[in-house]
Amino acid sequence: MKVLKKIFVYAIGLVLISCEKKVPFHVPYEGNKIVVNSLIQPDSLLYVRVTSSTPSNVYNEDGFPEIKNPAIVLTADGEQLPDLKPMLINGKTWWVSNTPAVLGKQYQAKVSAAGFTPVEAKDTMPGAPAAEQLGALRNSKRIQFVLKDRPGATDYYRIRVAATTPDSVTSWLLFRLDPAFNNNLIDFFTRENFTSLVMNDERFDGKTITFVLETAFPIPAKTRLTVEISALTSSTYQYFSTLLAQSESLSAITGAPVRVFSNVTNGYGILGGINAKKLTITVE
Repeated sequence: MKVLKKIFVYAIGLVLISCEKKVPFHVPYEGNKIVVNSLIQPDSLLYVRVTSSTPSNVYNEDGFPEIKNPAIVLTADGEQLPDLKPMLINGKTWWVSNTPAVLGKQYQAKVSAAGFTPVEAKDTMPGAPAAEQLGALRNSKRIQFVLKDRPGATDYYRIRVAATTPDSVTSWLLFRLDPAFNNNLIDFFTRENFTSLVMNDERFDGKTITFVLETAFPIPAKTRLTVEISALTSSTYQYFSTLLAQSESLSAITGAPVRVFSNVTNGYGILGGINAKKLTITVE
């Protein structure tokens, strides 16, 4: 479990750091604004990163510059939580709570700093996805699991696959939906492989679906395989979807830049709820 928790915390950093990558498009600049990034997971501490936006023609290989000593007020259902403490993770400052997030509560962050317009953002957390029956065979490219979707409700999901070798090296695998086994999910078929799949349940509302994933490379024996199925709030889903669309637009020869969704009022970024369930097996 400790390894999986480390994977989750590291993954939050990777996803949110991607929001700091410079985009090679010239777009109208609205002035320096506060950028807030945080994914809220039940039973996990809250990690908040605060940076400043910069014009698209100003290159900084370290991403957006950090705002020193921002004033952060974090509340849960309107009740103010203790001050967040700074923590250095992979050379970047994160502001961390001293208590874990509680499912069912709404969290709001208000952030201010000298020279900036104050910003705020809020979100809840979804319930855990009903995923089970993970299976995979050695030297095969196929992974499968079963997802039971809630009827009559709009649900959003993200799927990722992590592999840990016998010498404890962990990496996110490239994969896609196997078109030979996922007729109900035709809207999400791709020729390329990605490290995550983001979708809504429009195609399978209320159904029990067997997902079959095809990895880019065969899975060796003795690999510890973890499939992470995350339920997302609407805001988190829109953020991940537009982040992927932006990435795809950058790889295209032509096309307009995609603006990444933000639920931060007067600023940029995301304060989004997520609830990840991890299915783990050792491939024999």
